[in-house]
Amino acid sequence: MRVLLLQNHENSGPGYLEEPAARRGVRFDLCMPHLDADHRLPDDETGHDGFLLMGGAMHAGHVEEHPWLEQAAELVRRFTAAEKPVLGVCLGSQIIARAFGGHCYDLPVPEVGFVPIRLTEAARDDPLLGQSFATPLHLAEFHSQTFDLPADATHLMAGDAVPNQAFRLGAATYSFQPHFEVTPQMMRDWVAISDEIVPTHYPTLPDELPHLLQLHHWGSHDFCYRVGDAWFALVAERSGRVNSGG
Repeated sequence: MRVLLLQNHENSGPGYLEEPAARRGVRFDLCMPHLDADHRLPDDETGHDGFLLMGGAMHAGHVEEHPWLEQAAELVRRFTAAEKPVLGVCLGSQIIARAFGGHCYDLPVPEVGFVPIRLTEAARDDPLLGQSFATPLHLAEFHSQTFDLPADATHLMAGDAVPNQAFRLGAATYSFQPHFEVTPQMMRDWVAISDEIVPTHYPTLPDELPHLLQLHHWGSHDFCYRVGDAWFALVAERSGRVNSGG
């Protein structure tokens, strides 16, 4: 299986999603247009079985400064129309929302750290989230924007400060605001290099982070492996259906 991977920073890769991907025999085609001028997103979905969009410091609406954001949104629409699985995390989730008319906007206060998140009733029957998870989940967040749900989206996860944490569109397009893929080293790196959000809004987080990782890392890892494996299973299922002419 070939999955197109949009990565926007060196230290914002698929993280723990690498594990279920390896189990399913996934080949990632890495595209980093923000980091490498020679990288170009493909024109359509025909060469890939799925599309994975990772996070980034830019906002989904910054299309004049980063034209590849609009190209990514168009690809999301193409994959979704073809019923090929899409999974967006953080910035990736906002690209998906914007691709289908969901408004993205700044939060009054950025959401950073491990945040309690609840599954909605609709998640009980979802192919990814209809599993047994701890309640509430504590998943990593590092974002200053949120989004309104697009029309026809199924709301899957909610938080107190940021209600729209995850949704599904169509057969297999998923948007996740939390960084459920994050490894401890990724989280430590993001906190360490933050020169505005953490010092301004969460000045005690660098000291608190080791304890937060002890509390929540393994639950987050388990969530990532099981949700990621279910999504890659969708990629495999739909790839087989397309290749067999079904």
